[in-house]
Amino acid sequence: MKKLAAIRKAKSLFLKWGLDGVVHPFDTGLKNAVYMSDMSRWRKAHPVTGYNDFYQTDWNYERRYELYEALDKQEGLFSQPLDYFEFGVAGGHSFKWWLAHNAVEGSRFRGFDTFEGLPEKWGPFEKGAMAVELDSLNIHDPRATFYKGLFQQTLIPFLESYKPGNRKVIHLDADLFSATIFALSQLYRFLRPGDILLFDEFAVPQHEFLAFKIFTESFYVDYEVIGAANNYLFVAVKIK
Repeated sequence: MKKLAAIRKAKSLFLKWGLDGVVHPFDTGLKNAVYMSDMSRWRKAHPVTGYNDFYQTDWNYERRYELYEALDKQEGLFSQPLDYFEFGVAGGHSFKWWLAHNAVEGSRFRGFDTFEGLPEKWGPFEKGAMAVELDSLNIHDPRATFYKGLFQQTLIPFLESYKPGNRKVIHLDADLFSATIFALSQLYRFLRPGDILLFDEFAVPQHEFLAFKIFTESFYVDYEVIGAANNYLFVAVKIK
C-alpha cells in the first residue's frame, strides 16, 4: 500500500508542477523507443511459423508479393472462396493482386479508403497525402466493392448487414493507429479461427504495431504469426 501511495503522490506532483512541459519535447522519441522495445520482445515471444525473410539489409516493396505467394502455399488462399477486406486501398496495387490471384467466383473483395488521402498526419506524410481517385483504379471485377470515406463512417453501416461465410483475409494498410484500431475493434466479433490479418506497416511502432498490441491484449485474441517480410514491415497473423 505504501508503494501504491507513493506512485499516486508522484502522479499528483507531476500534474501540479506541470512537468509535461519538460517531457513533451522528447515524448515522440521516448515512445518510439518504448514501443520498439515492446516489438522486439513481441517478436521473440511469437516466432514465425511460416515464411520469414528476416533479416534484410534493404527495403523492397515487392517482397509483399513473395509473402502473399508463401501464404498461398501454406494456406491455399488462391483456391478457396474468401471474404477479402482491404483497409487503405490507395492505388489498389495489393487489391488488384488478390483479385487476379484468387479467381474463385464465390470470393468477395471489399475496399475501404477515403480516397482523399490520409485524414491526419502520419510520420513525414501530411494530411491528404496518398490521395487517389477511386475511378482511376479501373477495377471492374463484379466481385469487388468499394466504400469511400473514413472507416468510422463506412465500416459500421457495412457490418450491420454483413453475413460472414467465407474465410476472411483482412489487409490492414491504413498506416494510422486510429484507423487500424478502429477497424480491428469493429471486426472482432466476426473473426473466426483460420482468418488471416495482413499488416503492411507493422514495424511502425506507434501505429499498426501498437494498434495490434492493444487490440489483441484488450480482446484476448489468440493468434499465431504465419509470415513476415521486409524485417517485419509486412506481417501475417492467423486467428486461432
